[in-house]
Amino acid sequence: MGYYINPPDMTKEQFLEKHGQPLSNPAEFDFAGDALPVCLVDNTAMGFTAAGICYDPRERDVFILPDGRPKKWFSVSKELLKPWYSK
Repeated sequence: MGYYINPPDMTKEQFLEKHGQPLSNPAEFDFAGDALPVCLVDNTAMGFTAAGICYDPRERDVFILPDGRPKKWFSVSKELLKPWYSK
């Protein structure tokens, strides 16, 4: 099971808009830096969104796979992701 953000004081969307940088090509993300890619997945048919933290290339590649759901990508500081993920 992966890691997902769930801010207590705002929505996932608000958190990503405030703290993330839009990421246009997640397949080329450099994991050596101080940030990680986060994929916001729209599960409207099920009534929720999910913001998955892609902590390594393999996890990122799972989220990149086309599955018919709209997705938005963000680069987010590892420091800000610590409440949900730390390695």
